[in-house]
Amino acid sequence: MEYLWYIIAAVGAGVGTGLAGLSAATVMVPILIVLCPSFAGEYGAYQATAIALASDILGSAVTSYTYAKNKKIDLKHGWVMLACIVCMSTVGSYVAYLAGHQVLGGFTLFLTFCIGIRFLVKPDTSKKGSENASVRLGAKEIAISLFFGLTIGFGTGFVGTGGGMMMLIVFTAFLGYELKTAVGTSTFIMTFTALIAFVSHTLIHPAIVLERWNVLILCIVVATFSSLISARFANRVKNRTVGLVTGVVLTVLGAAMIYLQYF
Repeated sequence: MEYLWYIIAAVGAGVGTGLAGLSAATVMVPILIVLCPSFAGEYGAYQATAIALASDILGSAVTSYTYAKNKKIDLKHGWVMLACIVCMSTVGSYVAYLAGHQVLGGFTLFLTFCIGIRFLVKPDTSKKGSENASVRLGAKEIAISLFFGLTIGFGTGFVGTGGGMMMLIVFTAFLGYELKTAVGTSTFIMTFTALIAFVSHTLIHPAIVLERWNVLILCIVVATFSSLISARFANRVKNRTVGLVTGVVLTVLGAAMIYLQYF
C-alpha cells in the first residue's frame, strides 16, 4: 500500500514542478509523513525531504529544459539569488536534522495549505509590463535578491524544497518577470539548489541512500516523467489556468493532510 502512496506523491510532486515551478517537497513530504508508516520515525520527515530533493533534481531539469525551448528562462536577474541559495541550503540541511520530525513535518503541512490558498486568491502572478523587465540589476534589485536568496536558501535545506514557490513570488512581484518566465527560471535554479541540498542531507544522514534507495529511485523516475508532461501542458495554456489548477490541488492536499495528522 505504501508504494501506491509513493507513486501518488511523486506524480503530484512532478505535476506541481511542471505547472508552477513548485518544489517536490510541497506535495511529496506531507503525503509521505502522514500516510506512510515507515516515515513516522524520528528521522522520517528528514528522509522524506531528502527524497523530495532528489526528485527535484531531474524534475526541475526537464521542466527548465521545456521552458527554455519556449524561451521562458531569464537569468539576468536570477544569478544573485542562485549564488545565495546554494550557499545557504547546506546550513538549512543541518538545522533541519537538529529540528526533528514534529517541527519539520508540521511546518511542511501548513506550508502546503498556505501556498494553495495563495494561488487560489491570485492565480496569475504576472505584473503589467513584466515583459519589459530591466536588462540589468540595480541596487534595489540586488538588495532584494540578496535578502530573498539567503532566506530561500535556508528554507531549501530546512524544509527540503527547492525554493520554487518563493522564487516564483520574488521574480514576479519584485523583479517583474512574467509567470511562465518566472517558472522556467526558478526551476533552472532549483536543479542546482536541490542537488546541493540533497547531497548535504545525504552526508548528514547516509541512511537516506542506504535504507531508502528503492523509494528514492521510484520517486525520482515518476516525478521526472510527471514534470515533463505537466511542463509541456503549462506552456500551452494561460497563466490563470495554471495558477487555479495548482491552487486547488495544493489547498485540498494541505487541508486533507492537516486533518489526518491532527484530527
